[in-house]
Amino acid sequence: MKSFTLIEVLTAIFVLAIGIVVLLTMFPMGIKVEKSAQMVSLAVNLAQVKMEEMISLPYDEISSSAEDYGTIPDFNSYKRVTEVSCYDPNGPGSPPDCPDSGIKKITVTVFWQSVFGAEKSIKLTSLIAKR
Repeated sequence: MKSFTLIEVLTAIFVLAIGIVVLLTMFPMGIKVEKSAQMVSLAVNLAQVKMEEMISLPYDEISSSAEDYGTIPDFNSYKRVTEVSCYDPNGPGSPPDCPDSGIKKITVTVFWQSVFGAEKSIKLTSLIAKR
């Protein structure tokens, strides 16, 4: 009758335990990565919503604004900065430094604290013409 020695059984248990520990440490990291991706998706959606708001306004009412952390309803961990500048084909500028060519550049930047500790941001830019 052939059987395993105590050393072989202990070695197998040790190798199996190390494998299980490695797998268990990967789960929290996977959860953090998933949460980080979710936060990026929310930031993109918040930027798109603000951009749509700005585009729906009459041309003369489009202006810069800022919403600090805790001021966006249901999204307290995000802040949003909207910058409006005039678009000049000859170079960058901002009102009133450049003439109104009938085109405005809108940049929406959304900031949030990532699960890894650093402040992250995403920027969405569009041009809108006077109708």
